[in-house]
Amino acid sequence: MGCICNCFVGLLNSVLLTVGIGFVISGAYLNINGNSDCEKVLTTPLIVMGGLLLILSLIGIMGTSCSSTFCMYIYLTLMFLLILGVIAFTIFVFMITNQAVGKAIADSEKVIEPKNPMDFSNWLAKKVNKENNWKKIKSCLIDARLCTTDEYKLEFNFLVLVGQVPDIEVYNKSLPALQAACCKPPDVCGFTQKNKSVWEVPKSGPSSKNKDCKKWSNDGDKMCFECDSCKVGVVENLKREWKALALINICLLAFLILIYMLGCCAFCC
Repeated sequence: MGCICNCFVGLLNSVLLTVGIGFVISGAYLNINGNSDCEKVLTTPLIVMGGLLLILSLIGIMGTSCSSTFCMYIYLTLMFLLILGVIAFTIFVFMITNQAVGKAIADSEKVIEPKNPMDFSNWLAKKVNKENNWKKIKSCLIDARLCTTDEYKLEFNFLVLVGQVPDIEVYNKSLPALQAACCKPPDVCGFTQKNKSVWEVPKSGPSSKNKDCKKWSNDGDKMCFECDSCKVGVVENLKREWKALALINICLLAFLILIYMLGCCAFCC
């Protein structure tokens, strides 16, 4: 039984070793070929995570192949700490992406306006709303050409070219949530759309006192990137991505627990 467990632990650690190498290579590639700081944001996490997986898997392989009790003891201890870390991080992700839980945690925050990012009353919204953080996020959105992507341009221009001018209201509603929040003024402002990215303010002024109406600009580098609606859109987008990350963490947790149980079996035998 102990021999079988050793074989499985060795095999699974070989998989971890491969994943760790992949993470390190990906991080190094982004660091060398990234054109902006936004593209390099994952460099450190990938290299650190890859390095940890490399060390952990190598200790596990040494412990099973050399039948080293000391290596297995270190390996199981590190694996246990890693499992606890993944559990803690998964719970944290759930807490900041669940609106009800977030409000319970930060119920001291007062809701002022429906379109204020603090309406989410959670850690993620607070981080996004900080001035320094938002400057970096806004820079990334501009670098990523959120409002000027080729697909976004081609779809609109093709419809015009073939003589099928799209209904502006229907077209705007079909935009991805993040583009709808950052690439056009809020509907309540009552602006008139001249083309995909140019909006005209009524002579009588905005039809709403919403402060986002005054923040809109037809400048491609400004648009609605300072609007509260854009911040809300970013938070919602992050919450969707982090929920997907939580699901990945659950799968990773199951994999790590399996390796840990087999490791304990090999250690005891």
